[in-house]
Amino acid sequence: MRRRFSLYSVRLIDDASMEQRSSTLQFAGLCLGAAVFVVFLCGPSSARAEREAPLSELDFYGELPNLFSAARMPQALADAPGAVTIIDRELIRASGARDVPDLFRLVPGFNVGYASGGRPVVAYHGITGQLSQRMQVLLDGRPLHEPYVLDGINWNNIPVNLDDIERIEVFRGSNSASYGANAFLGVANIITRSAAQSAGGYVEVHAGSDRILDAAARIGSGNDGVNWRISAGHRQDDGLTGAFDDRRINYSSLLGEVQLNATDQLSLQLGIDSNELETGSKRTAGDPERTERTKAAFGLIRWQRTFDHDHEMSISYWATYEEGHDKFTIPIPFTDGLAVDYGRRAVRNQLEYQHFLGLNTELRMSWGAEIHDDSLKAPQYFNTTSSQNATAATAYLNAEWRPSPMWTFNVGGSVGYASTSGSYFAPRAVANWKFSPEQTVRLGYSTSYRTPSLFEQRSDWRFVYQGQTIDIRYLSRGGLQPEQVKVVDLSYLGDWHRSGLVVDARVFGERVTRIITQQLYSLPPGTEFDPKSGAYDLRNADSADLIGVEGQIRYRPTANQLLLIGGYLTRRDGSTSAITESIPGYGLHALGSVRFGSEHNFSLAYYRTAPIRWLGEPQRIGATNRLDAKLERTFNIGVNRASIAVVGQSLLGNTTDFRPSQQFSRRVWLTFALEH
Repeated sequence: MRRRFSLYSVRLIDDASMEQRSSTLQFAGLCLGAAVFVVFLCGPSSARAEREAPLSELDFYGELPNLFSAARMPQALADAPGAVTIIDRELIRASGARDVPDLFRLVPGFNVGYASGGRPVVAYHGITGQLSQRMQVLLDGRPLHEPYVLDGINWNNIPVNLDDIERIEVFRGSNSASYGANAFLGVANIITRSAAQSAGGYVEVHAGSDRILDAAARIGSGNDGVNWRISAGHRQDDGLTGAFDDRRINYSSLLGEVQLNATDQLSLQLGIDSNELETGSKRTAGDPERTERTKAAFGLIRWQRTFDHDHEMSISYWATYEEGHDKFTIPIPFTDGLAVDYGRRAVRNQLEYQHFLGLNTELRMSWGAEIHDDSLKAPQYFNTTSSQNATAATAYLNAEWRPSPMWTFNVGGSVGYASTSGSYFAPRAVANWKFSPEQTVRLGYSTSYRTPSLFEQRSDWRFVYQGQTIDIRYLSRGGLQPEQVKVVDLSYLGDWHRSGLVVDARVFGERVTRIITQQLYSLPPGTEFDPKSGAYDLRNADSADLIGVEGQIRYRPTANQLLLIGGYLTRRDGSTSAITESIPGYGLHALGSVRFGSEHNFSLAYYRTAPIRWLGEPQRIGATNRLDAKLERTFNIGVNRASIAVVGQSLLGNTTDFRPSQQFSRRVWLTFALEH
């Protein structure tokens, strides 16, 4: 039986030494506790039942390629040029998560926070502030980095229901070799289900504490080679305790797929979302409480030709648009006050070509190129109503050579150019040694880059009252170079799929240089508005060295039981204390899920994160512990499949989030879902 693969979706199955020592002991103790949980949950009888079970489809097809995002070609996990974590539908359902960022708690090395309740932040190995700037996220292959202001991922502008996601492939490491600039520290590709897989209808509702009220719906159909899916949803809650940050998010999307002939497919994607996020502080006149409103939309058209199972090409074009509305007035006695408008409009157009080809049984290659153009209007941030424009282009080539069943070599890289910072070359070389059919060791080296954003290069953020400058926040001197990370890593993959056990571990050394951080400087004579005036600028001023280990164990002894244990531990040394403290020293996650009979499912998840001071924050927060649980019952209503569940998050009590004044409170809600 031939399986079809797509270019974008694979459908198959120093802090002080005392603190460091304490963190290590805590990490080891938590791992030991998780191991005890394995024995309790799985038990010897379950393992024996698995050994006696008949062979499944996975036993027959386990060696087929099941990964695309690492090198932009279909590969088995054992052949990939780095460590990859796959968050599949089973994990998504068991996690009880309401949105995509929460899912990254299940990936070693990642930490998740909320700058406010409506502004999630996800980081791999830290070095991140209020925006997820140093990782790349893709939705069905479309990059989600946004071109406005400081750049980064706006997690609220992902118009997708969790139930529409087939899997998320997370490359734990740097991958500019495949995705160019911004694939700096971690790359995630969110792969949704095809339109053909989404036939029928689906509705889901969440309601509970903290005014949680979510709704999601989907309908899909198709025939004669034409399939389509429409999804829509709403998500709201009261955000964090101690912050003015209620959020209301609405989104919808359309996916259409047309099979033109035996080899050609045309796909169309459209999406739109609108958000209302509370922001500001009651005690700050320059940042008062208010509601920020944003709208975003995208359209994508892709032509894809499949010559055979190991030869495919595609051409894609997409456009994204975002606008933000955020106005308020700073009171000034005896006047109408100072009007402040943080409104913005941003447009990106992007064209991409990509191709992969199996030249023979030993050599396979992927190559391609993309070019994009950004246009941004944000008068408050640039002191002009004119558009800020930038262009960037990337070309990549990756080769996989398998001279023998025991060895796989991945070699490649990308060259890129950005009008904001010039050109770069990002190479990668990885050797995979499969010393047994189930076990693989990888040794690799790579270099990756993050190019400066328009704001970082050209900012002129000032307040002007009656034609006179009264304050300057940021005034860029330009000339920034791309941030750079050089990585050496040794990773291990053990995949005993017949017994349901997968072990994944990575030892890494990362040297991050030219980190762009803010500096306060005195304005040159003639530009200051008073003799002692100064402004912030963003410079390539900092660096960091990380040496650490991370890994994960996934054990599924039977179809009714699943255990996931993962964590990481790192020794970090930053050029400043702010950089060092922005890198968590350790992390741990554990999730167990068990099905009772055919109707009841119970899952329990535990997360522990190390102390961290997010970049730009004056204080760090302490270590946090979080326990989540979900109890679900499934049943039939006529020909429809239904489920009802109760979900609890932070059951151990409130946890500090992002800054000391903010708390993620204990939450409980009910979920009802119906699928036809």
